[in-house]
Amino acid sequence: MKIAILHTRLSGYMAASLRALKRQTECEFLIYCWPNQPDAPFDMAQFEDLGTIRNRRDHTDDEIETAVRAFSPDVILTSGWADKGYLRICKRMRASGVPVVAGSDTQWKGSLRQMIAGWTARLHVRRAIDALWVSGERQAVLARSLGYAGDRIWDGYYACDWSKFSAPTAVASDSEARRYFLFVGRYVEDKGLDTLAAAYRRYRDMVEEPWDLVCAGAGPLGGMLRDAGGQDLGFVQPDALPAVMQGAAAFVLPSRFEPWGVVVQEAAASGLPLVLSDQVGAGVHLLRRHWNGFSFPAGSDKTLAWALLAMHEMPDAKRDGMARNSFMLSKQYTPERWGEMFVSGLKDLQTVRSRN
Repeated sequence: MKIAILHTRLSGYMAASLRALKRQTECEFLIYCWPNQPDAPFDMAQFEDLGTIRNRRDHTDDEIETAVRAFSPDVILTSGWADKGYLRICKRMRASGVPVVAGSDTQWKGSLRQMIAGWTARLHVRRAIDALWVSGERQAVLARSLGYAGDRIWDGYYACDWSKFSAPTAVASDSEARRYFLFVGRYVEDKGLDTLAAAYRRYRDMVEEPWDLVCAGAGPLGGMLRDAGGQDLGFVQPDALPAVMQGAAAFVLPSRFEPWGVVVQEAAASGLPLVLSDQVGAGVHLLRRHWNGFSFPAGSDKTLAWALLAMHEMPDAKRDGMARNSFMLSKQYTPERWGEMFVSGLKDLQTVRSRN
């Protein structure tokens, strides 16, 4: 099988899923992707085993379409429809008989813009894309609003590199060693770093021996975390992140805007209780309040501070139970399941297309 992939930016977790699919099917990839962001400088060398990878910015839309047609793919996988050039290529390839699947992590918000998009989807999205591969239920609601249903909605678009994070020691009782809160993400406004900084200051005033706040990421707002007393590790490459995860007491993600958040599953697989804002899409599937963590309204540093305090004062046995519960929930998504979903979903889609 030949698969053309028109992607935004590659990541370690997407590479893990593509490798799983490659093991299962011995498929061949042609990949176009955007260059890395400065605040997410993934080492591109980790993707070399996937096959041909080209920088989208170095090629015109016509050049990409010519290369894709020469590749003769059995299917195209594209990351949503934000790249209008990709979308035009998908529309033309679909008209030539090539099925197109698009990943989607956009949450349904019920906004006027989204309602209008639902009315106009037939004019652009549905003419270019056969199936939407959504990350979760909030995204499935959006897919249905765009006119997709049944075999045209796939589930589980994101999966972390589960085997790397799910070491048994991550859920073992080792309370004395697990004494820091962990934040992993870009140091940008959407991540709610002002909320985290203010909440951590509040929390530190509430206890005599506060836990450290360890932060891993890059971006312009790193100073905000450091000024609040946080320890800044800088950007951590995917291979080194499991060790950072497994040493923490709890994972905190205070995002004001977070369509999904694969890092949440990475933390859960590492056996960490979760403290998430209500805007984190992955929380719908990976957080059960008071069972494996806490949720708080995005932007509320007071509520977040109380959640940090609750985690601090929690008996070790209960916190270890939360760790095990997170680990259990993390099993919902794996690269292997991702590959199986691709194969079975494509088979169903081809059956549907053959009937029409």
